[in-house]
Amino acid sequence: MRLAFVADIHGNLPALEAVLLDLQQQRPDAVYLVGDQVNRCPWNNEVIEIVTELAWPAIAGNHDLIVGAINTPQNRPPFTDQARFPTLWWTQAQLTEANLARLRQWPTELQIDFAGLPAIRLIHGIPGNAFVGILPEDREEKIRTLLTGVAESVVVCGHVHRPLQRMVDQWQVLNGGSVGIPYNSDPRAQYLLLDGVAQQWVPTFRQVDYDHNVIPEAFITSGMHAAVGAIAELHLRTVMSGEPWTSDFGYWLRTQTPELNNNMPRAVKRYLTEHGPGHWAFTLGL
Repeated sequence: MRLAFVADIHGNLPALEAVLLDLQQQRPDAVYLVGDQVNRCPWNNEVIEIVTELAWPAIAGNHDLIVGAINTPQNRPPFTDQARFPTLWWTQAQLTEANLARLRQWPTELQIDFAGLPAIRLIHGIPGNAFVGILPEDREEKIRTLLTGVAESVVVCGHVHRPLQRMVDQWQVLNGGSVGIPYNSDPRAQYLLLDGVAQQWVPTFRQVDYDHNVIPEAFITSGMHAAVGAIAELHLRTVMSGEPWTSDFGYWLRTQTPELNNNMPRAVKRYLTEHGPGHWAFTLGL
């Protein structure tokens, strides 16, 4: 038995297509989507349509949940602020009604159970919360607390965009990294394989090259760059470099003045003068 786990595509069609070609060679028995299929790259409709046609079981990530809530009574601050979160609002506006309906139907967790092998809990972030992730450098005590109550001995997650393999008590915790927007300084598309061997799941972490040269033009021709503005430049830097520019900016912005929060071009310009590789705002050991 071989399973594949595809996480954090974020609307990056060229990366997904490269993974599809690799999957043809790896020949998994099933493929699962680990959330954040959309947002931050321009091919959101195409990604949803491909994974729908392939009928891969999917869970929703935090970006999927927010995009699905925009323009509904379920949306809540701070994501009601279109000026602060222009990419989410642009993505929601671009999605067809059919694809929005598909996105809104994804559950937030799944249990995967095959006879003779350990059961798997599939989550995007942590149990019950797609907005918080398990980091490779998290202390065992923290992971133990986060997984309290999880009966399955294998946990496959996403959200943090970095590969993870940890053994904490009875839990094997795995993250294959991000297909579309990695944060581990490797811009290749990354995903996870699990092989059932001797009543255990054995992980293989895949990294797949693809042509990044088509991405900058797509940001422009799709209208995303014009609509999203300065933040689109951070998305593009992240995709091209494999460095966490976008999320680090969001982390930094939370501590800034209301004036900067209301002026994204100025905020991005200031952020870029202060932060980058070796000087991230994150306090995560990146």
